[in-house]
Amino acid sequence: MKSFYLIFLIPIILFISGCNDESDESNAVVIKDSNSFKDLKKQSSIYYTLKTVEGKQIKLTVDNGVLKSDDIQLKGKTVLINFWATWCPPCVKEIPILNKLYSKYKKDFVVLGVLYERNKDIDELKAFLDEHNMEFPISISADENFRMAKNINNVRKIPESYLYGKDGKILKKYIGLIDEKDLESRIKNSIK
Repeated sequence: MKSFYLIFLIPIILFISGCNDESDESNAVVIKDSNSFKDLKKQSSIYYTLKTVEGKQIKLTVDNGVLKSDDIQLKGKTVLINFWATWCPPCVKEIPILNKLYSKYKKDFVVLGVLYERNKDIDELKAFLDEHNMEFPISISADENFRMAKNINNVRKIPESYLYGKDGKILKKYIGLIDEKDLESRIKNSIK
């Protein structure tokens, strides 16, 4: 019988001894927003503001495989987010495919190139874009690009691309060189 009472008595004693009296509350420390807390909130944010080579901003969110944007370039279109770099041979090899499909379906489809490089000289990048006739938007916001790559799917290998339908839902993930026929087929099905 004593053990029965102890089972109920111990939690009550622990509860009472764990509480502070009012005089201890005056010593409580309140942690206010700090730069590190703001940075942490920003890193986990699903909202992205990307800056293009032309200086335009593209605002979007990607949450649980759904892309949302009120941006005129993206809204209501099938979107391919393509993480790439100028030094990456497969990335360079798929540029003609992306150019071709972007031009062919421009009314309903957009490629958003997300440069996966830091400290890229802007003049050197513009020369590269001209050399490869890249007409689709290219995001050059290094910190934002890398944050988005990490949040979307912890992108580490490039090229890596994500195709979203007109409804914003993810249709396909491509790792490595994009298969042109597969991508075109998915674009056609999405824009019907």
